[in-house]
Amino acid sequence: MTLRVLDLFAGPGGLALGFARKGFDVTGFDINRLVPDIFAMNAIGKAKVMDLSQRIPEDSAEIITGGPPCRPWSAVNLTRRGPEHPDHGLVEAYCRVVEQRRPLLFVLENVIQAGREIERNLARLRSHYSVWTGLFCYGDWGAATLRRRLFAIGVRKDVNRRPEDVLDALHMRRKRPQTVREAIGYLAEGNVRDPEHVHLEFRTIERYRERYQTGKYGWYILAWDRPAPSFGNVARTYILHPDSNNGMKPRVISVREALCIMGFPRDFRFPGGTSVTVRYQMVADAVSPVFSEELAGAIRDVMEDL
Repeated sequence: MTLRVLDLFAGPGGLALGFARKGFDVTGFDINRLVPDIFAMNAIGKAKVMDLSQRIPEDSAEIITGGPPCRPWSAVNLTRRGPEHPDHGLVEAYCRVVEQRRPLLFVLENVIQAGREIERNLARLRSHYSVWTGLFCYGDWGAATLRRRLFAIGVRKDVNRRPEDVLDALHMRRKRPQTVREAIGYLAEGNVRDPEHVHLEFRTIERYRERYQTGKYGWYILAWDRPAPSFGNVARTYILHPDSNNGMKPRVISVREALCIMGFPRDFRFPGGTSVTVRYQMVADAVSPVFSEELAGAIRDVMEDL
C-alpha cells in the first residue's frame, strides 16, 4: 500500500521531497501561491493553496508532516516575537489538523526556541498519541549543514508501533556530513548555466570584515572542507562563499549554493520571476531533503507492514 502524506506549511518542499523520493503519495498545503508550481516543477506531488489558520484540509492520510513558520521564535527575528507575531498560532493550527484527521503518525518540525510552545500544544494530542520530541542535526544524515532542529514524532496509540521504533530505524541510517566542497564545488568549475546560481550584490560587505572574524551567528565565511554552520536568509545574514578568504571579491553564496548545502538536488528549480530574496527565504525555511529522505525511509520501514 502506498502511504499518503499531508505536508502542512509545505514551503519549497524540503520535508515533502524526502517522502516523495521514498514512494509516499504527498499532498502539500501552504498559503504561498508559489508552492503548487514548485511541487509540480520538481515532481514532489500535488500542492494546494490554503490558509491553515482558517481551514482544515478535507483530505485524509496515514501521515501528517509539517513545519509551521518559525518567525515568532527565530533568532534572526528581532522585532515582533512570540505571541506578538501573527504566525504564533500556527503550531496550534498544525496540532488541530492532527487532532481532526487522526493520522497513524505525525512529524512536526521547528526551531529549538519554539520548544515550549510545541510542548504546550502537543498536550492536546498525547491522549491519543505516543510522542517523542528531540533534536536532529541534518549533518548527521549526510547534509552539508550542521543545522539543528526540534522534531516531534507521534504514533497513534492503537497502532502497534512506537516513536522509538522510528528513531531506531533512523539512527541506523546515519552517515557523515558532506563538506561545502562536496555540495557546491562543481559550481566553481565555471561554465554552469543555472537560473538558480544567482546572488545579491552587497556593496557593504567589506565594511563588515571584522564581524566575519567573530564567528557569531550569520557572520560566516564558509570553509571548503567543513560542513556549513546553520544560517538563515542569505539576504539578511550575508553568508559568504568560501573563496572570499582566498583573494576573490567577497560575495554571498548563490541561491543554488544555498540549495545544495541544504541538500536539495542540483536540478531543483523555482518558478520564473521569483525574486532572489524570496528564494533565499524559502531555502532558509526548509527542512533538508537529505534528512527528510532518511526519515521517510525509517518511517516506511517501521510502518510498511501495518
